[in-house]
Amino acid sequence: MERPVPSPTAFPTRSDLPLHQELHARPALPARAPCVVSYWALADMASERADAALLALSRWVGAPDPLPGQRHARVPGPGWELKFERHGEFVSWQLNRPLSAWTWPQDPLQARTALQQIGTLDDLPQALLAEFQKPDAGRLIAATHVLMLAARGDDELLGQCREALRGGGGDDSAPLMGAFIGDARNAALLTQLQLGPDGFTRFVVLDFGLPRDQAAREAQRLCEIEAYRMLAMQGFPLAQQESQRLDALEQRLQAAVHALAHEPDTDDAAAFAELTALAAEVEHASARSGYRFSATRAYHALVRQRLDDLREQRMMGVQTLSGFLSRRFAPAMAYCESTERRLGALGERINRAVNLARVRIEAQREQGNQELLRALATRQQAQLKLQQTVEGLSVVAISYYALGLVGYGAKALAKLPGLPAWWPSADALVALAVLPVLGAVAWGLRRLRRGE
Repeated sequence: MERPVPSPTAFPTRSDLPLHQELHARPALPARAPCVVSYWALADMASERADAALLALSRWVGAPDPLPGQRHARVPGPGWELKFERHGEFVSWQLNRPLSAWTWPQDPLQARTALQQIGTLDDLPQALLAEFQKPDAGRLIAATHVLMLAARGDDELLGQCREALRGGGGDDSAPLMGAFIGDARNAALLTQLQLGPDGFTRFVVLDFGLPRDQAAREAQRLCEIEAYRMLAMQGFPLAQQESQRLDALEQRLQAAVHALAHEPDTDDAAAFAELTALAAEVEHASARSGYRFSATRAYHALVRQRLDDLREQRMMGVQTLSGFLSRRFAPAMAYCESTERRLGALGERINRAVNLARVRIEAQREQGNQELLRALATRQQAQLKLQQTVEGLSVVAISYYALGLVGYGAKALAKLPGLPAWWPSADALVALAVLPVLGAVAWGLRRLRRGE
């Protein structure tokens, strides 16, 4: 007998569907040469301002209103498509526009001028651009245009692009970067990473036959390299500031440790107070810069990953983008990492110095306690001797008065009639009573002192 096949409805529904769909939530915008991909990133943009900008764009093109706080959206427009994304620290906008007709000018100067004019954002509605001018719209930290041209193995076009980017007149003041990208060398990349009049950098990608999806990914990678590069650089000014503060803190630490090690008359309490103040300043610096340095490391790793994904292959006569960044960008990242490590090492050194000062203070306190105990013991011994002396004098005084009473009694007894002839005199009776009286008085005082 065959077992019944369970119905699909018998399986539980996926509870992590949003997490799964996140993998497919942000595909690269389609890009096919010839086209221009414009990208800009705004840091510290208020969430309400981002919502207002996206709403203005959606209403202008007649798209449905986005949800408040929506993290990503794709908005099709007349002759272009825009992708909106919220990230942890910034909001990015990517605009892809096909070029219906593009002819590379033969004159290098005209070509360079045309290249600078590529990527204008005049097609965007003024309502959206007005939102970017509001005080809470954030800071423009990255902006780039990627011009993708169909080359089909045209070496002449590659040479013209190189000449135009170099300035047309042999001006090599700005380095030219370039490489063949992709496993099959089916595209060429050229750039100078120079800001144009509009504040955008520019990349030129010559498409020798990129698949459609790969062309979109290559454009996306270039945009992300520019964004993450500038986000990583946000830690560089902070590293410079913290480095100057660390110089002063290290000098103070060195002076305090030198005093503890080589100056016997150093006030350990004052040194401990100085070291704890240094520790507080270092902790404040760590709290102030820790997040930024961590973000710098993360963005630097993303830049390296995107550069690796380009799979650059050398182009004769120009340096690769990864090679340029390794000489110009990587040292800044190394400086940030060095400053972070230096801050951590300084904190550890201060903690060791604080422990040393604490041990010295505890040793001095222990020595003071021992001296105090010795002084107390000496004082107690002196008090004991004084007490014994007083007790001895008390025995003598009490015995003296007691013997006086005995003498009075002996004299009175001597006057009684009928005493035998051998009866001792009053003085003899007093003399005989000295030792018993002294013993009795001493014994009584001892019992009284012991509380018996």
